[in-house]
Amino acid sequence: MKNSTPGKAGSSDGWSGKILQVDLTNGTIREEDLSEELKSGYTGGAGINARLLYDALRKNPEIDPLSPDNPLIFGFGILVGTSFPCSSRMTITAKSPLTRIFGDSNGGGTFPARVKQAGYDHLVFRGKAKKPVVLLIEKGKKTELVEATDLWGLDTYATDEKIQEKYGVCETARIGPAGENLVRYANICNSSKRVGFNGRAGMGCVMGSKNLKAIIVKADGTVPVADTAAFDELVNRYRDIWGKGPALFAHKEYGSLMLIAQNSDQTRIKNQQVRITPEQLDIVKLVENYKAGQIACYRCPVACTQKWEVTEGPFKGEKTDKLEFGHYTNMGPLLGLFDFPALMHISDLVNRMGMDCVQFGWNLAMAMECYQRGIIGTEDTGGIHLEWGDERVISDMIMKITRREGFGNILAESMPDAVARIGGNAQEYGFHTKGQSFTYNCTQAIAMSLASSVATRGADHLKGHPFPAMIGLQDMMERIFGKDLPVGILEHANPAAKGRVVWWSENYKMLMDCLGICFVPMVGCDVFADPLILVEEMGEIYQAATGRDPGKLYEAAERAYQVEKSFNALLGITRKDDLRQGTRRGENDPIHHPGMLEEYYHYRGCSTDGLPTKKRLAEIGLSDVADDLAKKGKLGERECPAITELLGKSS
Repeated sequence: MKNSTPGKAGSSDGWSGKILQVDLTNGTIREEDLSEELKSGYTGGAGINARLLYDALRKNPEIDPLSPDNPLIFGFGILVGTSFPCSSRMTITAKSPLTRIFGDSNGGGTFPARVKQAGYDHLVFRGKAKKPVVLLIEKGKKTELVEATDLWGLDTYATDEKIQEKYGVCETARIGPAGENLVRYANICNSSKRVGFNGRAGMGCVMGSKNLKAIIVKADGTVPVADTAAFDELVNRYRDIWGKGPALFAHKEYGSLMLIAQNSDQTRIKNQQVRITPEQLDIVKLVENYKAGQIACYRCPVACTQKWEVTEGPFKGEKTDKLEFGHYTNMGPLLGLFDFPALMHISDLVNRMGMDCVQFGWNLAMAMECYQRGIIGTEDTGGIHLEWGDERVISDMIMKITRREGFGNILAESMPDAVARIGGNAQEYGFHTKGQSFTYNCTQAIAMSLASSVATRGADHLKGHPFPAMIGLQDMMERIFGKDLPVGILEHANPAAKGRVVWWSENYKMLMDCLGICFVPMVGCDVFADPLILVEEMGEIYQAATGRDPGKLYEAAERAYQVEKSFNALLGITRKDDLRQGTRRGENDPIHHPGMLEEYYHYRGCSTDGLPTKKRLAEIGLSDVADDLAKKGKLGERECPAITELLGKSS
């Protein structure tokens, strides 16, 4: 196979300056320079990924996501691979096989830092290899594609172990059997000591469709920055804030499972039929009985990933280092399971198979309720009794979905496809927005309910997490929008004035993903302690890293998010697709309140039907995108305000 010598990270501005283009069909590898237009217009990481995907598919956005022509794009932000703490995040982007619209997923570990240190800001994979392959990147040596038939069929952990044996100490990103068998919500597992998952939107399915089993990187060092003295001062400041300050105490002790206690009164069980009772969860007992340590991503002083070991019962001795709140809530209470050792067992199993625990949980919860209500029976499930809370059934279904066997072949699809194949009134019990499942109840944390509905990759909790409106952070809101806050904006159960917070939060999170900063320490400070870390603070870090004026950072985040929305608009996504489907339980969804969807479109610069408008796109330098939408009749009409008019003060 043809190969290429990697470029040197010779620039001293945070970017490595290179995109690695890999054509898996013909085995060619080439480098191209990261353009000034991409740097200044989209910053890095997720923002540049979005533009690369849009440009690759703008003429044919309708392609099958499993087509060789669907690019799989890895993006590593400006701070990734530098000495800045909590900044080893990568975004993986493609047209989603789960939702068939824009898809991306963000995850951390050590792998992202090593790729950046090897000399690349982005990896772009096109085509399909004839046989399973791995991409081997070794700093200072030729990058090459190597046949990997011996790795095909191995789970995510066994794959990494075999690669370490064969290639020595390295970092990897790899898929498990779920990705190989094209489970629509298969994920990508990365890193070794602290395992991370890019879980959402089926990026592992795209990787599997290309016969790409893994990416291996061997590199070290530090990505240089523009102003070393200023940057080092910021490194020391934030390392102390995040490592020694009070803001991250709960994350250090419990990891994301701290949310069990915070959300306890709102957690619902058995496909959200009823509320959980207090005795059904005990986070203190969980930590006292099963915590076996903790581990951190690259240069992270928080170490929020907990290590667990079962100390009694049938799973005694089993260990896992990746049990997050997403595993707990979507494979525990949602499925009627409240036994922590059993939850650890199935969480480890779903991680090893390489599938999104969130979508798996929702698909199985829908099927279990259909079984409960007689919509399906054992004649449909292959003899399996889909009883709530049965660990053996859950484990069995993980494997059947992974292998696409029997009824598992149905649940390996998206929620809309699964309920359509089940038939009857199954759709009433299958929650999703735009084909992806994740819900906050209509009456709980209303701003989050809106954010989940309008997210560009389908129902989601991280594209625009509006935490200031969920818990009434007045000082933060006043920093963003000025002292004259509208009535209701600080009340979590009041739908008034939530659209503006969601819009701002989407751009705020986009900027984090462009820089490569982890969401956990940022929000930990914003919520639990000082200082507030908003766009201005991120701009200071950006300036020290790149030597550039940070004044246009927020506009760059807006531009990147508009590209994501415009990609979806080309595919016909409109207001109707921003509405929740299934599991309403009779609740009145406040999404049509003037302060919700309508206000969001106003701030986002969309028409009342949810389409990007010519005015907003032109304002941020996307006239070419506006032309694409106009040709397809997908350009919105509205006199939307300028971005600067929507903030009470500079963001």
